[in-house]
Amino acid sequence: MPIDSTQILKQGYSRSIKQNGLMLMGIIFVISVLNGLLGISITRSMADQQLASGAVQMNPTLLLPSVLGGIVASVLSIALLVVSIGAIRVFVSDETERLPREYFTRNMVWAAINFVIGGIIFATIVSLGLVALIVPGIFLLVTLVFWTVYVAVEDQNFIKAFRSSWGLTRGYRLNLFALGVAVTLLVLLVNLVFGLGDLASGSLMGDIVALVFAQVASAVTTVFSTAVLATAYTELKARQDEEREKMISEDTTAGRPAA
Repeated sequence: MPIDSTQILKQGYSRSIKQNGLMLMGIIFVISVLNGLLGISITRSMADQQLASGAVQMNPTLLLPSVLGGIVASVLSIALLVVSIGAIRVFVSDETERLPREYFTRNMVWAAINFVIGGIIFATIVSLGLVALIVPGIFLLVTLVFWTVYVAVEDQNFIKAFRSSWGLTRGYRLNLFALGVAVTLLVLLVNLVFGLGDLASGSLMGDIVALVFAQVASAVTTVFSTAVLATAYTELKARQDEEREKMISEDTTAGRPAA
């Protein structure tokens, strides 16, 4: 039986606007804005220094803000990765109010390493597939879409997670493709609305306004997409477990001696 994409979208939206969903939006927004402000600050500082000294390379000490900024940006990126992993764990669970600490600490180093390496390999595989007449890339994107959930929730390495996602999506790939298209359209719509902030860019204040608008959209769509992904995973996992139990039951019945 095919999955109900509309119902999954509704459930994903419902989870997004629960207390912990809104908290995740706020956390992602703050981290992203801080990272963006840091980038704006470094860019403008380097431009001012170039105008004043002619070239940054003439004075190595002028590179210090960029180095420090790079370190802070790395820390913020790691924080965003941790929040992304924790968000998947939150939405797969039944928790709707709190953000349990263990979701953001348990096996986090292991999960983060697999997220980074797996993400690079996943992007490479899908990109190569898209180059090969597009269809193979879309197929791989759909079949491997749940690998991050298996890494975050079930502590699998990315290779095993790829295999697990492949098996989980079998028989539902057209449904998942349609669901993915719907999510993409909604994300584009939100980005289009909040993209109006770009009209204010140009001055320092305008750039900040544009940044805030963009990161609001990013926080909302990131949490919503994660909630939909987790909801679809929960639905398919329940069906998979049910089918496995049914097969075990049938095998047991078949092996039972006749009375």
